Parts: sequence; structure tokens; C-alpha cells
Amino acid sequence: MIVNKKKFLFFCFMKNFLWNYLILLLFLFTVAPVFSQRENINIKQDSKVDSLIQKKIELDRTRFDNTYFTLQLYYGDVDTAKETLERSREMYPHIPVELSFETPNYKVQAGRFKDKLIGLKTLDTVKRNFPSAFLLTRRKD
Repeated sequence: MIVNKKKFLFFCFMKNFLWNYLILLLFLFTVAPVFSQRENINIKQDSKVDSLIQKKIELDRTRFDNTYFTLQLYYGDVDTAKETLERSREMYPHIPVELSFETPNYKVQAGRFKDKLIGLKTLDTVKRNFPSAFLLTRRKD
């Protein structure tokens, strides 16, 4: 008879557990919409903010259009610069190379890259033959 009481009590406990679970679920589903957030968002913003954002976008576009990356292969005297120019044109015919003068030295620069990643990849290739080469950011004049 004691065994039956334990089974009966266990069964009652299970029954109460299910009722408690159902009551909790019912409570959550009825209370959750009451405390939820509303969809209506009202943002008040000064019209000058829109104007500033448009000016920033314009400035960024202009900066992007006028900025490029190039590889500087040499910076120094004219004779070595001319040798570097000819050697680089022979080794890398697909990359445009130019010689420019900046007082008192000459510069040999190769390529015009819009994407910095492509410039860095090309730099890795060029560094094998020109170890002093580096990536330089330039602006159009």
C-alpha cells in the first residue's frame, strides 16, 4: 500500500508540474505584448545635418577620384634613375613607368593603382628586383 501512495504522489506532482508549466506559458504570451516596444519611431533632425552629409559624400568622391597609389622604385641621381627606368620597362612591360624630377633628385615611379590591395600585390612582385621599392599615395594635380 505504501508503494501505491508513492506512485500516486508522483502522479500528482507531474500533474501539478504540467499545470504550472501551462500557466507560465499563458502568462508569458499574454504579458509579452503589453511590455513590447512600439514600431513608431519619430526622429527629429536638423536640415543642416542632411546638408553636411551630402557635402561629406561629395568630398569623399572627389578625394577618391583624385587619389591613387604608385610604386616608387628609385629616388636619387639622374644616371641611376635612367638605368632603373630602362630596367623596369624591360622587366615589367605591362606596368607604366615614369621618370620625374623633384629638386634635387629624380624619381622613378611605376603604375597607377586605385585599389591599394592591387598596389601591394604588385609591390610584392616588384620588390624581388627592386628591394627599395615602396607604395606611395599620390594625388592628381
